[in-house]
Amino acid sequence: MTPPLITQLTAVTISAAVLAACGGPGAPLGPPSPKDILAKPLHSNLKDAHFVVTGKFTQQGVSVDLAGDGQLVYRAPGAGRFKFETTVAGHKVSYEDISINGKDYTFSDPGTGKWTARTTTSGLGPQSFSGVSDFKYVGEENLAKGKAWHATAKDKDGNAFEGWIRESDGYPLKYLIAQQTNALTLIFDRFNAGATISPPPASQVVQG
Repeated sequence: MTPPLITQLTAVTISAAVLAACGGPGAPLGPPSPKDILAKPLHSNLKDAHFVVTGKFTQQGVSVDLAGDGQLVYRAPGAGRFKFETTVAGHKVSYEDISINGKDYTFSDPGTGKWTARTTTSGLGPQSFSGVSDFKYVGEENLAKGKAWHATAKDKDGNAFEGWIRESDGYPLKYLIAQQTNALTLIFDRFNAGATISPPPASQVVQG
């Protein structure tokens, strides 16, 4: 007959093995789903974020490099802004976009000197990078501002993008956006700086 103490120890050992196999207490946790990873900035304590943008646009076989910066505001109403500059045929060209409250405002220089307003469901904002389809988890990476989960998805227009989301607080550290032959890289460098985004004055706006 097996002594009671040995029987109890055996039962505890078996129970611990079952819990470990099932991911019980003490088992290492895996990463969140890629959908949850890309949605983390929307559910964090993030109020606003500044980014530096670089990229390349190709049109009619001609490629130009661009550089600029922008912001995302996560407080209601969510909004986005970015501005970039490039050189085309030796001439400096700048472009600015503001998206807020379902309106997209764009300004080009050289141009008309006015902002052009259009109704949009795909404007730049915090929701732009949450994804709607083709979610994939790539892995963990160590970036300059912390360890990040790397995930990919497509937005509502079918454009592919990649996101690197900081594990410690759910803040975005980097996005890579691809649209046909165009590509943009957003590197985030400041958070919760009190940024606000407003539409241009009505006197400077024309309807597109």
